[in-house]
Amino acid sequence: MAAPYSGSCLCGGIRFTIASEPAAVLSCFCEHCSKGAGGTNQIIAKFAQADVNISEGEHLIATYTFTDTSSGGPKAKAFCRTCGTPLWTVPASARGTSLLIRPSLLSEWHHFKPGSEIFVANRPPWVTPVDGAEQWEGVRGR
Repeated sequence: MAAPYSGSCLCGGIRFTIASEPAAVLSCFCEHCSKGAGGTNQIIAKFAQADVNISEGEHLIATYTFTDTSSGGPKAKAFCRTCGTPLWTVPASARGTSLLIRPSLLSEWHHFKPGSEIFVANRPPWVTPVDGAEQWEGVRGR
């Protein structure tokens, strides 16, 4: 992996670049992430917000803020108004500093292996842990 990275939503209306490496890559099994991803879990990569440049379609970005979350704090989820693609999450604790971006939006998505898995108590028994990834029952570090 090597920054910069380029990404887009499914319809291509929103395009962006990221100038840095992620601070962390996580696999989250909390209810919000699983439902939001439409699967068993969601992969998220934490990037510095200042390093994310939206080159096209900023007007297409919509957000919805959830207040009842597994992590205990509100989080805003951004998505494309046109195609509905989930883009990133901004937990209250990271507002103005970080974006939790979906690596699958990036052309280099297959390089982003999770180093941690969180809310693993919700992981279905038929889903195996990521080799070498830290395992957390709840939020990372707790």
